Amino acid sequence: MINEIVLNQNIKLIDIHSTKTLNDEDRTQLIEKYKLTNEILDYADDENERARFEYDEITDTYLIVFNVQNENNKITDISQRVLPISLAIKDEQIFLFTNDATHYIKDYILIAKNHLKDDESKELWEYIFNTFDQISNDYSDQINETDVQRNKIQKMIKKHHSSESQILDLADLEDLTTYLTTAINDNLSVARQLDLVSSGKVQSLHLSKTTREHLNDSLVEIEQIKNQVDLSSDVIDRISNTYNNILNNRTNTTMKVLTIYTIVLSIPTIVSGFYGMNMKLPIADQRWSWVFSLIITIVIILVILWDLHRRDSL
Repeated sequence: MINEIVLNQNIKLIDIHSTKTLNDEDRTQLIEKYKLTNEILDYADDENERARFEYDEITDTYLIVFNVQNENNKITDISQRVLPISLAIKDEQIFLFTNDATHYIKDYILIAKNHLKDDESKELWEYIFNTFDQISNDYSDQINETDVQRNKIQKMIKKHHSSESQILDLADLEDLTTYLTTAINDNLSVARQLDLVSSGKVQSLHLSKTTREHLNDSLVEIEQIKNQVDLSSDVIDRISNTYNNILNNRTNTTMKVLTIYTIVLSIPTIVSGFYGMNMKLPIADQRWSWVFSLIITIVIILVILWDLHRRDSL
């Protein structure tokens, strides 16, 4: 479905919303009416496309692939929590390619329309950079939510209330921060490319002074999000390693206790085994011989426990 939305007198938003991929009718319309190339559409329609920035000199079209979060944050497949959207910029038109899980990005562009000043609203790239800011805020909220979940698990570990579900939750957090880290790093790369291009060192991208400053602010914001997710990921990794060390220590303690019990309980078996043999043994024919065997057993047990304590094995 293709909808045209007027952002101001000169700039239009072309909202291309697909359930999953572009249908043939939309693709034909974008090529014939809006003069987009098949190459641009292939990039925009690829749900596995990495974040990137491209410029087609022949058609004077900019393409931005940017990573955003899935609108359904309860989805069980963590690999689908971060998805790409595409923005094509051509002839004062912004082409937004989204699916059902990412169509909320259209609202961010419309929010930018309402918040921009009159002089800023004339700048097409202001809508793009405002959208970047909104996406960065989403990532910051997600990282904060991840930190809250991590703190809950950490408190349970300190209280020795660990369980299999906590191990699985911690593994999910590790996977999620990995996807977030990759997505944010790719977005940062796109922002840096835009900054490089706008400086005129590679190719021409004419931005006003205000818009250029906004791009720099957006770049700084993404870098801060990157540092935030790196820190969160590092803390989760450390907690995971600590958890593994605790579990290993508990296993070692259990094996140590079982070994001591095995040694101690084998002594009565050895002593009674001697006195149960069909052969002559000292004082075996006395009435109090069983008491004597108990005394021997207790003495040997005490000697072994003392030796283990001396070796710091208890």
